[in-house]
Amino acid sequence: MNKKLVLKLAFSGILATLSVTSAWSYTLLSPRRTWDSPPTFIIDNRGHASVGDSDRGVTRTVNALRSPVGWNSAGCGTLLNAVAGSMLTFRLGDGIPMINFRDPFGACSGSCIVATFTGYYARRTDGTYRITDADMVTNPNHDLASAGEAVCSSEIFVESLFQHEVGHALGLGHSTVAGATMYPAIPACSASLVSIEEDDRNAVRALYGCS
Repeated sequence: MNKKLVLKLAFSGILATLSVTSAWSYTLLSPRRTWDSPPTFIIDNRGHASVGDSDRGVTRTVNALRSPVGWNSAGCGTLLNAVAGSMLTFRLGDGIPMINFRDPFGACSGSCIVATFTGYYARRTDGTYRITDADMVTNPNHDLASAGEAVCSSEIFVESLFQHEVGHALGLGHSTVAGATMYPAIPACSASLVSIEEDDRNAVRALYGCS
């Protein structure tokens, strides 16, 4: 069973534009942008209230993002790291990418599950763009789960959800390839998207200039 992933790619509150790359089935955010160095994502150490494992999905999310079959396996070296931490200093645009299991701004309501703020970037002297921050807020009114729970009915696993969202934070848009991590639908009760697929790798390689 697939659940449609309803999300916002926020550009200071406005949806970001996507640019289609015709050679493959992925898209990249426009303008094309990358991090100067691998970001460390701070994962909300409070966890998500609806996740029923031992720490409400914190460790599972951290481990998914650091997974050797995740984004760091694309062939571009280490693209990111992840650690658990406090949200007391959570602030958009401060250069510290955070995944907040709450939504202090009310940016993600109704059918939205998570909002990713991708609008923080700056122009380099060579005309390319660097990402300066990328935060996420989570709608507390949607139930989530993790692979560490004994029972799952129709919830989305945090492992798959935030692997997908971090793809946007790295500069990727959506893929039209079903089963790709960046495909805009996530299977319920599945951590399958923790392992990125070939279309995801192609997108990362094209964006970060590696092979």
